[in-house]
Amino acid sequence: MHIEDPAIPLDSTVVVVGVNGYIGVETCEKLLQAGFRVRGTVRDVERHNGWMHALFDKTWSGRFELVQVRDFQENDAFDDAFQGAAGVIYPSMPIIFDSDPSKVYDPVIKGVINTLEAASRAGVKRYVLGSSSKAVHSSVYNKPYELTTDTWNTDAIKEVRNSSSESATFDRMLAVYSAGRTLAEQAFWQWVKENDAPFVANCVVPDGQFGRVLDVQNLNTGATSSTGQMVRALRGEWEGVPLDLAFVSDVQDTARLLVAAVASPSIQNERIFSYSVNRTWNDMRAKVRELFPGRPGLVTGQDQDRHGRDVSTALGPISRAEEILRSFGRPGFTGEDEIVKDLVESVFFGNLE
Repeated sequence: MHIEDPAIPLDSTVVVVGVNGYIGVETCEKLLQAGFRVRGTVRDVERHNGWMHALFDKTWSGRFELVQVRDFQENDAFDDAFQGAAGVIYPSMPIIFDSDPSKVYDPVIKGVINTLEAASRAGVKRYVLGSSSKAVHSSVYNKPYELTTDTWNTDAIKEVRNSSSESATFDRMLAVYSAGRTLAEQAFWQWVKENDAPFVANCVVPDGQFGRVLDVQNLNTGATSSTGQMVRALRGEWEGVPLDLAFVSDVQDTARLLVAAVASPSIQNERIFSYSVNRTWNDMRAKVRELFPGRPGLVTGQDQDRHGRDVSTALGPISRAEEILRSFGRPGFTGEDEIVKDLVESVFFGNLE
């Protein structure tokens, strides 16, 4: 990934918060490819040191380091990590599912604010937050509506206010999670405005993330991870696929957008959507069958008994994101065939169990 006249100097350090995550790992690679140094934060250096250095040291020896930040809610948690950095990318906020809003809102929002304040103290020049589609909308099948960069998931906030935290259903926890993502991103923009941020601030909003997996052995296949749900969807294990699918995009494209947002001088105070095409889980199963006709064992069980699909549109945000991707030599968003092929070849041919 090559950036002409970057807004921060090549060879300067960019901190990636939570670098061990699916998007974080890809963001790290794209930054290194572009000519930056990367300082990644993890909660446990000992746990992630070996596999992460094995990924990057062979090609970019001495340009990648890990530092430990255990508690995002400590006021000075990120001060040491951000010292001397020119940029910060926070690719993905912690995933917390709970029916009690205070257990979700407070830690997520506090973590965002702490990174912003630490970036300000450290003299960082550019900051990028990775938000979530859940801050924009909740998937509502068969209902046409247009998404813009001014769309917020206020429905989730209202749903949480109008229901009881004693209801520990998945729907309640999903509403709390979605409301938390919405409030956290809004808190980000509010802080930037109220504090006249001394750095350029941008936000990248991804929906379903698929594509290659750089290290299958350390892949998170939890209940809400896109790749974990894809694995179970292909097996027809629908009890392990709790979320509806809406827009999908390539994890590498999302990483490219994050890097562009931290390094491109033409991107300032923008909310960028990493949304490509609307798909259902059954669509993804059909695509795998189409691309790998000689491997019938990749798709087993019955298709999901779920009628309809997400029919929302996001023409403006998608057009802007593709414009950014094309400015870095890409044709726009990566095509669905390539995304699915990359995922299957890295995950299933990599013997993920």
